[in-house]
Parts: sequence; structure tokens; C-alpha cells
Amino acid sequence: MLRFLIIPLLMLMGQAGTPTEPGHEEYKYEVRYLYGALNAKVAIATFGLKPDVWEEQDVYRTDILIKVQPIFRLFMRAKYIVEGYFTRPGMKPLYYYTPDGKGEVWCRYTEGDEGVYYWRQLDKMPEPEIYTYPNDGRTMELMSLVYFARTYDFKEGEPCHLKMIMGGRSFPVTITLESTDEERYPGHKAQLLHVLFLERGLMENGTGNEAYIWREAEGSRPVLGMKVGLGKKRTMICNIIEE
Repeated sequence: MLRFLIIPLLMLMGQAGTPTEPGHEEYKYEVRYLYGALNAKVAIATFGLKPDVWEEQDVYRTDILIKVQPIFRLFMRAKYIVEGYFTRPGMKPLYYYTPDGKGEVWCRYTEGDEGVYYWRQLDKMPEPEIYTYPNDGRTMELMSLVYFARTYDFKEGEPCHLKMIMGGRSFPVTITLESTDEERYPGHKAQLLHVLFLERGLMENGTGNEAYIWREAEGSRPVLGMKVGLGKKRTMICNIIEE
């Protein structure tokens, strides 16, 4: 459950112009679960992005480390790890990898009609599952989808249509720039993005179909926070920790 929520909480505009290319970035986020009077701290997530070289080409490397609070380790892993590479410049996806606790998942992007190569093998699978999709720039796994949303120049009120790969299937997604908020995060001009997962949500049981993301309007547009509704008055929120 947690991995499918926190990865998008870490990353994700309108007419503010093209973002600057990122440099060496590191951000920390606090993830909390709200249900009625309950307001529980679930995890601290560290998101890093830096220039690197991968397979003899200039890239950006991202590393995500999610450390779960002790009380939640009764039914979650103590930590989650994600690794990824993007083109430099341009931030186009190249590679994604995570050990998901039940096996491994990785996704590689090349050119062509079958340019998105998605591979996973869970512990009980005798052979890996392999899926291919056209590399049309709009079909990607979740981490790359959120990076796309961070860098894309949306037009206010006009949905951008994408496809998200999860569990070997692709699902339609729309992302819409709704407004600019200068009050939620004092000292920041935040752009509010509304994300709809149209056939299934972020959670492993298919819930979590709607999310709101607040992204810095200027610079390299880091994510400031996110909120995902889980139904029946349950909510997962994530906010940047400013030290």
C-alpha cells in the first residue's frame, strides 16, 4: 500500500514558463494518515536527484528512501527503495527499478513501438511477467508519470491525458492545473494539480482515484505536498519538511 502512495507524493503549472533544469536536489517529506480524529505519522521519505552518468550517457539519477515509523512496521516493510534514471537535459524516463517486497519490478525505455519494456517477478511467480508498450511519451510507470507532471507546461483548466503502467496493465490518467495557491505553503507560490486515475487508484486494492498535488511554480518546480483521498473520510497527506 505505502509504496504506491509515497512515490507520487514525492515528485510532481501553468503559464509560468519552462522550468529550470534541476541540479543536485534533496528533499524530505512527512507522510501522515488521517481518519476522523486520528492523525498518525506514517513515514519520512527522502527524495534525491542529481546529475550522473549511466550507460555512457549523461543522466539524472533519482533515489528515493522511505523509512516507515515503527508502529506501522507491523504490516509494512521498514523501508522502501526506488532507483531511476532520466535524460539530461530533458528529464525523459530511461529506467526504473524497485524491489517491492514480494519480488522485483523494473521498467526500461527505448525508442520504438515496443519501447517501454516492463518486467516484474514476484516471489511466487515461476517466470517473470514481461509487458511492452509504445514509447509515445505519454505511457509510463508511476514515478516517471509524476516527473512528467513536474516538468510539463500545463494550460490551466485543460486536462492532459496519460497512461500509467501498474502491475503490468496500463490505466488512463488525467492531470489538470487548477489554480495557484500562495497561502497553503507560506513563502511559496504553489500550483495546484488535480490528478484523476480513471479506472483504478493508487492503492493495491484499487482505491485512491483522486489526488491533489501542490508544486512550486518557479525554478525546477519541486513538489511541496500532496493529498490522496482513500474513501470513507480517510486521507493520506504528504508535506515537505523545510529545515
